[in-house]
Amino acid sequence: MKSMLANSRHLPKHQGFVLYNALSFQVVWWSSVLWLNLSLLLTIPLLFVHFILLSSSGKSQYRKIDLGLMLKIAALGIGIDTVLSVLGVFEFAVFPWWLGCLWLHFALSLNHSLAFMRPLPLIFQALIGGIFGSLSYLAGAKFDAVLLPYGTVISVLILFVVWSILLPFAVQCANPYGFNRRSKARSFKVF
Repeated sequence: MKSMLANSRHLPKHQGFVLYNALSFQVVWWSSVLWLNLSLLLTIPLLFVHFILLSSSGKSQYRKIDLGLMLKIAALGIGIDTVLSVLGVFEFAVFPWWLGCLWLHFALSLNHSLAFMRPLPLIFQALIGGIFGSLSYLAGAKFDAVLLPYGTVISVLILFVVWSILLPFAVQCANPYGFNRRSKARSFKVF
C-alpha cells in the first residue's frame, strides 16, 4: 500500500483522478451498503469533490459532460430500480436515498475509471454488466441493504438480464464525443 501511494505521486494528473474516481466509487458503494441512508453524509460531499478534482486535473471540459451524464444515468437507474421494486424483485426496510446517490456516483465513473470498457465489444460489456451488476445487488443483500423476495437465483437471473442491457447502454451514453469503437467515426448518440 505504501509503495502504491508513493507511485501515485508520479502519475499524471488525470491518471491520478482516474485512480481517485475508482477508489471513491468503492468508498461510496461500501459506505452505502453498510450505513444505508447515513452514508449520505459522506457520499453527497464526494459528489462535489469529484467536480472540484476534475477541474484541477486538467479535464475541466468534462464537468458539463459528467453533470449531464450523472443526471441521465441516475434517472435511468433509479427508474429501473423503482420498476424492479414495484415488481417485487427488491424490498428495502427504509426508502433507499443511498441508492440514488450510488447511481450518481456510478454515472461519474463511466467516463473515468470505467472508460476502459468503451472499446470492448458489446458482448463483453454485456457480460461484465450482467455478472458484476447482479453480484453487486447480491452482495448488498448479504449485507441486508436490500431484500430479494424472489430468492437468490431468480433475482440474480433478472438482474443479469437487466444489467447486461444497462451497462452497454450506459457506456454508449457516456461516450462523450460519440465515437464508434471500431472505426473511430462519429456514431449515433443516445442522449
